[in-house]
Amino acid sequence: RRLPTLEEMSPGRCFQTVLSDTAEPAPEKVEKVIFVSGKHYFTLSKYIQENSVQNVAVVRLESICPFPAERLQQELKKYKNAKKFVWSQEEHRNMGCWTFVQPRFENLVGVKLSYAGRDELCQPAVGVGQVHQAENKQILDRTFSS
Repeated sequence: RRLPTLEEMSPGRCFQTVLSDTAEPAPEKVEKVIFVSGKHYFTLSKYIQENSVQNVAVVRLESICPFPAERLQQELKKYKNAKKFVWSQEEHRNMGCWTFVQPRFENLVGVKLSYAGRDELCQPAVGVGQVHQAENKQILDRTFSS
C-alpha cells in the first residue's frame, strides 16, 4: 500500500474522487471489496499487511458529494468475482458516512453494502480507552470476517 507520488499531485492533474487499491490485487482473485473514506484506510491497510489478508481490495472515496456513482461502477468492473461489499468506518453508525453512502450505493451503483463500524451512540466517543480499543478491534473483525 502506498501514498500518492508527487507526480500524481503535480500541476495538470485533477482531484480523484475515488482511489483504486494501491496494492493492486489481482482483480480476478478479489472476493471482497471494502469501501472506506478518510484516514481509516490506513488502519485497514496496516491490518491487511500485518495479517497477510488476501483476495481483498480497498477502494477509497475521497469525496462523497456529489456522489461518484459512475466512477464507483468503473472501479467495480475490475472485480467481477467479488461477492461481498463492505463499507468500513471508524465513526459510529449514526455519525459517519454510512447513512449517506448506503442508499446511494444500492440505488445508483447497484451494490448492497454490509456495514462494518461502531454501533450507534448518542455521543461522539465512549470516553473509556479500553472500550475504545475494543471497538477498534471489533471494526477490524467486522470488516474482514464475513
